Amino acid sequence: MQKFWGFLALIAFAFSAWAGQVELHLFWSATCPDCHVMKAFLEGLAQEYPDLVVVEHEVTFNPDNWRLMVTLARAYGLKEETVPTVFVGGLAITGIGRAVELQIREEVERCLAQGCPSPMERLPATKARVLSPLEIALLLGIAVLVLFFVIK
Repeated sequence: MQKFWGFLALIAFAFSAWAGQVELHLFWSATCPDCHVMKAFLEGLAQEYPDLVVVEHEVTFNPDNWRLMVTLARAYGLKEETVPTVFVGGLAITGIGRAVELQIREEVERCLAQGCPSPMERLPATKARVLSPLEIALLLGIAVLVLFFVIK
């Protein structure tokens, strides 16, 4: 019986530790200077709040991450699909600056105090059917090549 209660206490501890974590999703581009500013801010924030889990999604070279960002942006009601974009708790925000950082910090603190579901829980069953900027650039490049050889 004592082993049972010990096991139950261990599960309760693990659940409370898990429940206290806050999941933040950052969508960024390797070619975006503002994204690197946001990444640095979030690294500092994660050091300040050890229960903050920052999940990074690079969108320039990964079209599936771009579609994931667009899908989440639509689920949160964002009108702008740009990087850097951060999703945490009930907050979806783009850009950088002190006002953006303050909003992120406040939402992280609120989620740590009250608990928040993962932003991924807002995802619909299917991702948005959109082309990423990389895919659009590749298609335009192919179209230019085809036109070049047809006109020549």
